[in-house]
Amino acid sequence: MRRAIWSSAIYRKARRIVADLMRPFRRLELAYIFRQDLTRPVKIIESDADINIAQASADDVERAILLGRQYPRRREVFRWRLEHGCLCFVAHAGSALVAYNWVRLRPGVDDGDMLALAQGEAFHLDSYVDENWRGHRIEGALSSRMRLFEQQQGYVAAYTRISVFNRKSLRSSRRMGWQRSGLVLRVCGSGPGGWPIVTLWGSAYPLRKQ
Repeated sequence: MRRAIWSSAIYRKARRIVADLMRPFRRLELAYIFRQDLTRPVKIIESDADINIAQASADDVERAILLGRQYPRRREVFRWRLEHGCLCFVAHAGSALVAYNWVRLRPGVDDGDMLALAQGEAFHLDSYVDENWRGHRIEGALSSRMRLFEQQQGYVAAYTRISVFNRKSLRSSRRMGWQRSGLVLRVCGSGPGGWPIVTLWGSAYPLRKQ
């Protein structure tokens, strides 16, 4: 039933209307920081859809830019990430690209914040699953295989950030073994000299203002 609702035209239209109404407030984010110990076995999540997961080619990245709604500067941001220490992983269903997820493998800036990673640490940045393919655990399958890749490359810890209002992602994070390490209030994309990151609980690591 949930899959039918998520894929319905009415649901998607309602989501877009709500997103447009909330746009003025979307720059202010209350989010949890999560950490996962990659020295332990990575729990692999299986999707019930017939998908193939792989590191994205340059062509895949161009296709990912067009996936879903268009956001300002997406093309610029994706190409910049490829040139500055990030990798993109994608899920294909046949010839269709249905999901992507980014990871930063060295210190750098994203969305106005410095990700001050130590050696052997990674940060999962940005994931998206096509609306018609949600409800099949694709994001979980993609993320778990990314962490397995990182572990095989010698990384010892992974971090990510999830909004406190993204209940679905928060629930799935527990199933995937992520542990909360902090709660922060931040302004998205505020740039150098912008608003500081406010730590409300735990640690904001590895986030810090540029």
